[in-house]
Amino acid sequence: MESTHSWMATARRCAIGFMSVWIAACGSSKVGNGGAGGSALAGGASGSLGGAPGSGGSGSGGAVTTGSGGRGQGGADAGATGPDAATGTGACPAMATARPGDMTETITAGGMQRTFLRHIPNGYTGRTPAPVVFDFHGLSGTGMQQSNLSGFRNVADQKGFIMVWPNGVDNSWNVGRCCGTAQSQNIDDVGFVRAIIATLAQEACIDTKRVYATGCSNGGGMSYKLACDAADVIAAVAPVDFDCVTATTGAAACGNCRPARPITEIQFRATGDQLVSYTGDNAFPGAQQNLTTWGQINMCTGATQALPENAGCQEFPMCGAGVESVLCTIQGGSHCGNYGTFDIANVAWTQLAKFALP
Repeated sequence: MESTHSWMATARRCAIGFMSVWIAACGSSKVGNGGAGGSALAGGASGSLGGAPGSGGSGSGGAVTTGSGGRGQGGADAGATGPDAATGTGACPAMATARPGDMTETITAGGMQRTFLRHIPNGYTGRTPAPVVFDFHGLSGTGMQQSNLSGFRNVADQKGFIMVWPNGVDNSWNVGRCCGTAQSQNIDDVGFVRAIIATLAQEACIDTKRVYATGCSNGGGMSYKLACDAADVIAAVAPVDFDCVTATTGAAACGNCRPARPITEIQFRATGDQLVSYTGDNAFPGAQQNLTTWGQINMCTGATQALPENAGCQEFPMCGAGVESVLCTIQGGSHCGNYGTFDIANVAWTQLAKFALP
């Protein structure tokens, strides 16, 4: 416990120290359809993948693309059209108000006023159900900062899915053993996500079987928390630079994770990460052990092997219900600083898009 508290204190000091760097790089401009500014959060600088410079936000991407075929959740050919491959469902509300662009919303969840940044992609018409991706910021970060860091906005515009960047209580997420105010006050962040999904279903035409989660550092931990506790509404997750630490102190880090079903998880980890050790330490099990744990949770068999489309990623050849457990390793790199160098947003979406809720 002492080691975990020490790590959290170190992470908070690092994140706060880098906050001024982010502000200097990105300024305090409003979200718009201009270009993307660079950002640095919790130890790693990364330029976003936007277009030409503008007044905040990220550059707009291409039109919605249509895919077909692919493999669904259970391994059968999906054979449907829509944003990429997996199939899903969702009714389009007659009174939906969502339009392309960014909007910050406030809702009540757990008796608290909570906020999130919503991005509706270019080309959205409200007539075809769109997938949704949650992207969680790191400790001491914000949804706005994460939106400029991860590069997911551009991929959303290109592929036709809706983005959500929630804001944690005191800039933290309750993921089990950490972090910050959210953990110490036992904030129900899973309930917050469920409330956002319910809100989106009223405001936009969303595919409720294709809701995904990603995020970096404490935000990556939030993705694991959702995989463990909300596999009934989250189709797959792609955590970045964090391990599953949902268990109480004294148990295995991810020991009490019991998803309602096998759920795809693709994790991204950097060997040069100085905050969350790739090889593991007293606070975290490490990337390889985390992959082994998720292989067990997802009932995977066989020795891991490289993904055919990306040699930097390894996966188990077979897992329960046709899901995937994948580890993508960035050689060197830094904490939350590898989105551009590894093209994490595109790699993650390619994997996530193959899966829908049963």
